Amino acid sequence: MLTRISPFVLLGLSLAATAARADFLPPNNLHLEDGLRSANLTEKDFNEVIDEAQAIYAPIIKNTHKGTLKINRLWTNTTVNASATQIGSSWEVNMYGGLARRPEITRDGFSMVLCHEIGHHLGGYPFSSSWAANEGESDYFATISCARQLWKDSPEANAEFRKTIAASPKAKCDAVWTDETDQDLCYRTMAAGKSTADLLSALGGTKIGWDTPDKKVVKSTDNAHPQGQCRLDTYMAGALCNKEFDEKIIPGKDLGSRRNGKDAEMATAKFTCTKYEDYDVGVRPLCWFKPAL
Repeated sequence: MLTRISPFVLLGLSLAATAARADFLPPNNLHLEDGLRSANLTEKDFNEVIDEAQAIYAPIIKNTHKGTLKINRLWTNTTVNASATQIGSSWEVNMYGGLARRPEITRDGFSMVLCHEIGHHLGGYPFSSSWAANEGESDYFATISCARQLWKDSPEANAEFRKTIAASPKAKCDAVWTDETDQDLCYRTMAAGKSTADLLSALGGTKIGWDTPDKKVVKSTDNAHPQGQCRLDTYMAGALCNKEFDEKIIPGKDLGSRRNGKDAEMATAKFTCTKYEDYDVGVRPLCWFKPAL
């Protein structure tokens, strides 16, 4: 990457669309460590993860949203980040080898980052621009929707996580999901979220845990990158919401200037867990989200 562009900076405005860019991480110097650490992912893993997501989401974006999903495979690039850009009908995601080679990132963790970037395109309310779901919502989409789409047809692989998941996230999953298949998928999703949160923790120099939720309560929805614990809380919330997200609908996007208001929150309540509908589990954490209702 030759130029560092801050998240959500407007690049231009035309009659066709507004272009903006959303990054997974804040600006960092972790690329300087590339090659000095042992990686969990090979280039083959990198490409297979992208292939899996492309196969699911390219048809949805093309057939329903009239866009073209392009995932740029930048394996040799040492940047420790990922980003999404939308210009007209071109819906792009940039995935970097520097991120995939981080020791904190498992294969499933890398899938979560890719899900996060797809979430900028499809997650909906709350928005940080005319098209991009904000950072917290993209994390929420990654586990409430994308992880389920990626792994719903992999029951044997999901079941392996029953053997390794920690007691606390296992208990949280079991309290919501009664079917073993659903529980196994929840375990896998929790583990993937922890992988990405571990990287965020390393970047920010903070500790995270399953039972140490971020106690911050924002006065207004924060569009910036949440801290590691807040992001882990969000991944967990998505995994524990028992509603079904519909990727054919981008909640609130059609509301124009009201895309971040009460109408948008009512629209997203159909597919997500909200206090508005008296949910206590699976709701967006208050460390970044301020309910409009």
